[in-house]
Amino acid sequence: MRGARRHWQISAVWMLGTGFRLGIWLLLTSDFSRFNLLAGLALALLLPRSKVSVEDPSLLLGSLWRVLRAVPSAYGEALLLIVRPHRSERLVIMPGSGSRSALVMFLEVFHITLTPLTIALGRLSDGSYLVHRLERGAPR
Repeated sequence: MRGARRHWQISAVWMLGTGFRLGIWLLLTSDFSRFNLLAGLALALLLPRSKVSVEDPSLLLGSLWRVLRAVPSAYGEALLLIVRPHRSERLVIMPGSGSRSALVMFLEVFHITLTPLTIALGRLSDGSYLVHRLERGAPR
């Protein structure tokens, strides 16, 4: 039973990685034609895989879900920033999952960057992130 679960985890991570690569291809080319989908899928399958494994696929799925939820609010905040500039800046520490997986870390940084008015400056030794945040109000 344990071997079947491990096989499922490897398959899920492999499919998510392939889907992620195909998604990046489609974002870069902005072409959803049948030929481009097939070319992107072939490229996603042929690119070499990372040797790093994900300890827990739920971390990967959770990070991916947070990124997908952040996209619409990022567009709204971009428009708000144009209309009403934010003048106050702060450095804050945001908790991370603590995972050593490169893909999970990438998705966490991507989520922070898509979170309105924030950008990740670096990862701290405890797995949390140093984040620059813009806020409304007078400069400090």
